[in-house]
Amino acid sequence: MSRWIDIGPAADLHFHPGAPVLAGGRWLAVFPLGDGWRAIDNACPHAGAPLCDGTLRDGKVVCAMHCWEFDLATGACDVGPQWNVPVHAVREIDGHLEVELPDG
Repeated sequence: MSRWIDIGPAADLHFHPGAPVLAGGRWLAVFPLGDGWRAIDNACPHAGAPLCDGTLRDGKVVCAMHCWEFDLATGACDVGPQWNVPVHAVREIDGHLEVELPDG
């Protein structure tokens, strides 16, 4: 089961390149892409650096601390699958963004 959580108007988020968002008690990094929005857990699993502050490159975010890459569509990490991050669906309704989070 999952639930959709409103994270507010896209215009109110501060992207550099991602925006940190607290949703359902969980910190996410939300990124605007040409075809829509992507959201992943914000903490790099290696050292906890905020992924929202990384660099966008070819649909991936590169962690600012140690240059690990995370695919924004799948959460896959270039270092190995044990470092993958959760990906969350994002939708826009009437100018507001919503993210899908698992229940519990």
